[in-house]
Amino acid sequence: MKSSTSVYDVFTPTTPAKVSFIERDEVNEKLVDALRTPGTQLVVYGYSGSGKSTLLRNKLRQLYEHEVTTRCTSASSFDQLMLSAFDDLDGYYISELQEKNTSSISASAKNTIASIRTELSATASFSSENLAKKTRILPPQLTAQNLAKLMGEANCCWVLEDFHKIEESERTKLSQTMKVFMDMADDYKTVKVIAVGAVDSARQVVQYDPEMRTRIAEIHVPLMEPHELQSIINLGTKILKIAFSPSLTNKISHYANGLPAICHTICLNVCQQNGIYEEVNTLVNLTDAELEPALEKYLSNSSDTLKMAFEASLKQVRKGKYDHPKLIIHALAQLSQDGATKDEILRKINKVEPTYTSRSFSGGIEKLCKAQRTPLIRLDENSGKYSFIDPLYRSFALALNSDEPKTSFDVNIQTLIENVIFKIRELQ
Repeated sequence: MKSSTSVYDVFTPTTPAKVSFIERDEVNEKLVDALRTPGTQLVVYGYSGSGKSTLLRNKLRQLYEHEVTTRCTSASSFDQLMLSAFDDLDGYYISELQEKNTSSISASAKNTIASIRTELSATASFSSENLAKKTRILPPQLTAQNLAKLMGEANCCWVLEDFHKIEESERTKLSQTMKVFMDMADDYKTVKVIAVGAVDSARQVVQYDPEMRTRIAEIHVPLMEPHELQSIINLGTKILKIAFSPSLTNKISHYANGLPAICHTICLNVCQQNGIYEEVNTLVNLTDAELEPALEKYLSNSSDTLKMAFEASLKQVRKGKYDHPKLIIHALAQLSQDGATKDEILRKINKVEPTYTSRSFSGGIEKLCKAQRTPLIRLDENSGKYSFIDPLYRSFALALNSDEPKTSFDVNIQTLIENVIFKIRELQ
């Protein structure tokens, strides 16, 4: 008897989507071409929550037997990443040898693995003078060339998630490793490194030499269009055998602001508040009346991050003629979710403040981009566009009362949430 599909398998805000995965033709084609081309290394980048990992996982599942995924943090060193990759490969090889009477793994690969294991065992008791915990040292045998060879033997690739988080000095080491993986492609067609980062440009993820430019595929995963988000909702509700009204679907896609992660979260909240935890037997119809509590729950769960970001950016140390942060944030929120140039933002501000100058804007935007702890806005050096660091911030900025831009604004997160909910009611 077939088991019912869980709602947590359908709407997956914190894990890559599988059953509710939708194809994104243009970016899919670029990604698949790069994965299939021997020697090509990849940098996959875009907003956090834009669907990078979902897209990559689904394409790798179609093209690779196996992949090694290493998750990076700000404390990660490249040596630690190499060790983590080897640990995953070692487990894979042990499994292969146990399951097969005759193995296709070459004798040299087996010898390399055995040598690295021995060295790791010998240094396992090493203790740093500065640390109480034991520290693993990268064995001399665990070179980029040997790692590429072992991955080639396993017919897998190396995925580095959130590579933008590690220190810049450590990031430069990946460029050298990518060069080695490129050179190994003659012997191992599928071996490659895929660096994934939540940033504006590929160069913020990996700094690489100009000579490698034609061998690196820079795959930008953009924010989703409303119709793509609606496709996620329609596919997910079809699987669960429930029905969202067209109005509810449209409003969820609007407030998701291009991010599939937010879309999944709101849909999951709608299901939970109606007691839907798996595929139903009788069709359940849900209307846009469900949006308000689902969105309020989502915004409340994000309140600490939002409060920190808005308080840091909107607080004025000295009062002046203009409330620069509020003017700029309001103007940017009303422009494209992909961002806007200085001139576009300034024209929007001048509609309410005709005497606001380019010089005033430059001083105000610089402070917003460099706000302590959690800046709201960043500049894409390539396009010259300013945008919200997180599209969620744009949603909140839209909810702020922009009728009186000169009024000082003391951020109250509950007020922000209430303003968002009020605007939802206006739309209904």
